[in-house]
Amino acid sequence: MEASVFTYSCFSHNRYVKIFAVVLFFIVSLGTQVRETKAEGSGDWGTATNRQSMLWVPASTGVQGYGTRGSMMIPSGVNGYNPGHRLYVYVKQGETVFWGFRRGGSTGNIRVKWFYDPTSTGFFPEGTSVTRRVERTSIDYDASSAGGITGRPESGLAAEQGPRQVTGNGYTGHSFTNNTGADRAFWVEISNLDNSIIAAGFNINFWDITVASGVSPTYTEHKGRVYCRYWSVSNSRANISVNNLTILNKGQADAYSFHEDFGFFVPIDNTYTVSTDDYFVKRIKFPGSSGGWTNFFANQDGPRSNLSYEENRKSIETPSQNNFQYPLFINDPDPSIWQTTAPPTATLDIVYSEKAAPSTGGEANVNISIDLPAIVDILIDINGNGEFDSNEDVILSQIYESPGNYTIYWNGEDANGIELPSGGEVNFIASVAFFPVHFPIYDLEQCLGIYVDNVRPGDPGRDFIFWDDSLIPRTGFTPSDSPQSIEVNVTGVESPDHIWWATGDNGFSNNKTINTWTASFYRVVRRSSGFTFLSISGNVFEDLNALQDNAVNGTGVNIPDFYAVLVNDQNIVVSFATIQSDGTYTINDVPNGTFDIFLTTAIPTLGELAPEQILPLYYESTGEFIGTGEGSDGTVDGYLRSIVINNASLTNANFGIRPINYDLAAIKLVKEEDIKPKIGDEITFIITVENLEYSSIGEVFLDEFMPSGFQYLRHSVSKGAFDSQSIPMRWDIGELEYRETATLEITVLILQIIGANIYNNTVRVYSQSGIPEDNLDNNESSIDTEPFINLPVDWLSFEGKITETNQALLKWSTAKERDSEKFIIQRSKNANSWINLGSVAAQGDTDEVSSYEFVDEQPMAGNNYYRLEQVDFDGKTNLSKVIRVDFNPSWSVKVYPNPFTDEIFIQTKNLGEIYVSMTDNYGRTIFSNSSNMENYSFRLDTKNLQNGLYYLKINRNGENYVYKLKK
Repeated sequence: MEASVFTYSCFSHNRYVKIFAVVLFFIVSLGTQVRETKAEGSGDWGTATNRQSMLWVPASTGVQGYGTRGSMMIPSGVNGYNPGHRLYVYVKQGETVFWGFRRGGSTGNIRVKWFYDPTSTGFFPEGTSVTRRVERTSIDYDASSAGGITGRPESGLAAEQGPRQVTGNGYTGHSFTNNTGADRAFWVEISNLDNSIIAAGFNINFWDITVASGVSPTYTEHKGRVYCRYWSVSNSRANISVNNLTILNKGQADAYSFHEDFGFFVPIDNTYTVSTDDYFVKRIKFPGSSGGWTNFFANQDGPRSNLSYEENRKSIETPSQNNFQYPLFINDPDPSIWQTTAPPTATLDIVYSEKAAPSTGGEANVNISIDLPAIVDILIDINGNGEFDSNEDVILSQIYESPGNYTIYWNGEDANGIELPSGGEVNFIASVAFFPVHFPIYDLEQCLGIYVDNVRPGDPGRDFIFWDDSLIPRTGFTPSDSPQSIEVNVTGVESPDHIWWATGDNGFSNNKTINTWTASFYRVVRRSSGFTFLSISGNVFEDLNALQDNAVNGTGVNIPDFYAVLVNDQNIVVSFATIQSDGTYTINDVPNGTFDIFLTTAIPTLGELAPEQILPLYYESTGEFIGTGEGSDGTVDGYLRSIVINNASLTNANFGIRPINYDLAAIKLVKEEDIKPKIGDEITFIITVENLEYSSIGEVFLDEFMPSGFQYLRHSVSKGAFDSQSIPMRWDIGELEYRETATLEITVLILQIIGANIYNNTVRVYSQSGIPEDNLDNNESSIDTEPFINLPVDWLSFEGKITETNQALLKWSTAKERDSEKFIIQRSKNANSWINLGSVAAQGDTDEVSSYEFVDEQPMAGNNYYRLEQVDFDGKTNLSKVIRVDFNPSWSVKVYPNPFTDEIFIQTKNLGEIYVSMTDNYGRTIFSNSSNMENYSFRLDTKNLQNGLYYLKINRNGENYVYKLKK
């Protein structure tokens, strides 16, 4: 399986990418830099002489009236007034608004009023009632005579420089302060002095609305506060006081066209984040274009909102006055209010597969994960020319209204229903767009190109744009070549584009709503590969019996980050799959050929050299086989080799692995006759090491702790090497297979008796491989020898057994005794530490055979070691040999069930306090507790344990039990 993750794309090489209607575009290069003005208004668009970017305050009737051009800044008392068309300024509590409007080409005084809604702190208050429409200020002044006065910028430069109260230059502005007690939006209305609409309408050629905080003369300006959802703008007038439209040069900017920086900033609210005010911000510009009276607005649908998303976005031949949604700003919306959102994420992978019989050929599922609503478009470019060809290529489109994981299906056929063969080259070009941004424009006569730039989040840069003008006639124009751009563009083209021409009030867009769209944010992924829809599937089993049944089988492993990798004869990764939690895997995108498969925990990379074969920690391979039932490939190495794929998928490519599990056990013995050597005797110790569990283990060593008084003479080993010079002496055994035994014999000379007359001789076996061992309790073994001296007692025999009453009966006899007072009976659980059980009086002095016995009424469960300490009347002592009596009572500890699922029970007799602990296969403690066994049983809750091997250790009255359990 190949996962292809969306990446940012500038699209400068991908004009053909099928990326329409997605709800968020990504932008790469910032087009024209935003000019740095001191005010906020017409100066942001430009100050060039005669260039016109004028606000149009609509007339009462006619083509230039508010019934067609909207209600921007007209008094709200007129019939049909639309409060959604208001021009707003957002002002924080305590801030001051400075403003000025120049009435272009007209004469007479005007009244400018500012209002607010005391019941709303939102961005678009629309209250028209007396209680929800409060007048903040009202100014009457002559806005149209020559020169500059308060509230009337003298020129475009004065408007750009801003209010001199704030900047020290420019014009003197009227002002008001927000002292309403809350941050809020204010809107402006302009009328005759009797509050009536100015019937003829008029242009505002120079204007400014500047928000500042502080007090004079140290005001601080705050830009990005002026906005409207339905702008009415006019230009292309040879005389700004008349209504005749003039376009001097078809297809060229002229003296009366829009300024080079004319356009708007649009914030799109990310409604799927916790924050209620975080946004994507775009900028749209129309430099050099001409429009008479033109309306600009933005939304998520297009000119219409009541049809399918494909129909809503089409340009239409009528106005679209009520479909405004997003505010259009003069500057980048103030980030302290309209904050930047986090970029959305999208991932996509394409999974090819073979169709189930009797169908033939392949198919594909495109798996998509998005964290915002989005539209996904996938171009299946079958001929590989990078463009959509309707007679061959396929486009798949889906709109998703919620975040989530989705799948788009392709049936593996071209546009004509012809099945593609395996191995054919196919290009997938997939796009995901978040939050569509549509820019419908009404009655823009001449457009020299629409620029759409990304502002934030992400890198500033140029967006791709899209349009669908299929509903607009393309004949009968003056000029005849008015439409310059193609009729429909849903595959994306980098802005600026979408161009049409005019020579006057005519042409392609005259009295029509032409729509252009982009997306708030955008992701794209390309994938070009052979249509290799064959697959190889199989299982990875925990095969504990390791082919003893001549089959690769068991339960499926559950190991994270574990991969089955397909490589070619050059050891290059062709494809790979993650092994699932049930042990299954499916390698997709498999071409025809001969390949190997192996397992590894190293992450593979397609097209690169294969990673090292690394099994999970403390696991080993047990076999491989293609098919079910008995059989293996003959070599246990974790590889399935020379697999031939020829136009058919492969199943049951199975692997066996298991946890490495070994148990080293050491036994040290000495011949019976060497238990009591004399000084000067040679004796031979026999040490045996065996691996009792199923896994082989390397780096096995045994340390020999030889006591003082013994001198090393010679040795022999069945394998490995023995170092008699090291301290302790060390036997390097090497590797031990399952049930393999290694033997060491060491011959020593008895030199002297040092200290006590008993010599404990111990060995300890271990592995330095770092792999945890199954059972450490049997890794050490020792044997006692007693160098001979003249003793007061000649021992004949010493033996013991368990009686029917569960007691240990000890019997011994002597040949003669001298000054012998008593025998002390001693017991040990490990033949190292001893306790006194009692004593039996001796005969004293005798040359006759004497027999004795002693009963241990409470022997320990398991091994019991006994010895006799003979005591003389003068206090001297000597010891007998050590015997072992095994006691396996009917009430020994019982642990069940095994394997277990949700609980484990421990049963025994009422023996008081026990200590229980459980560790996993890596030695980590899972559980530990002590409990009084008055109820004869103890329960462990194991529902939350993962499947695997565990070790249960029980300590009871000094006795240790270890159980290997499996869940």
